[in-house]
Amino acid sequence: MSNDDFGQGVNIAELLDAPNAEVLAKNIVNGVLARSILVYASVAERSATMTGAAAPVEGMHTYLKDTKRLYQYHGSVWRQVSSLTQQGSASLSWTNANSATLNVTFPFAFSATPNVFTNINSGNGAVARWASRAYNISTTGFTIFLTAPDPAILSSGTNIPVQWFASLN
Repeated sequence: MSNDDFGQGVNIAELLDAPNAEVLAKNIVNGVLARSILVYASVAERSATMTGAAAPVEGMHTYLKDTKRLYQYHGSVWRQVSSLTQQGSASLSWTNANSATLNVTFPFAFSATPNVFTNINSGNGAVARWASRAYNISTTGFTIFLTAPDPAILSSGTNIPVQWFASLN
């Protein structure tokens, strides 16, 4: 047997090797899979599967469905590579007020409470001076809060776009 041209340690059968389709296929599949992103339901499934000849080696990547995250093996430990993010926008309207709120539900629930950031995506009129923030943040959603710079001044807004970004590291 010889190795692949890229120096990745994938065993390739040579013409003088005894014919064995099972060994040929397994060498190719294992060589490619070890360099792909392996998908497991959870840490428990990954740990139970990746033992013996299938033990992890430095540089391997796995994706865990339960956390929806990518991990890389660093020789003795799996480290998270990606953070889980969601983003969207909402439109708020109010009449003769100095604040406005809107409840937002995430497209899918986070496994823990994320960090949420908001931005008023408008520079028109009095709303250009308003501020936005998120509060009541949970794994399933949050509340957008808009407020005027001066609580004594009331104004109105129609379909004011607010962008939001949620991230779980």
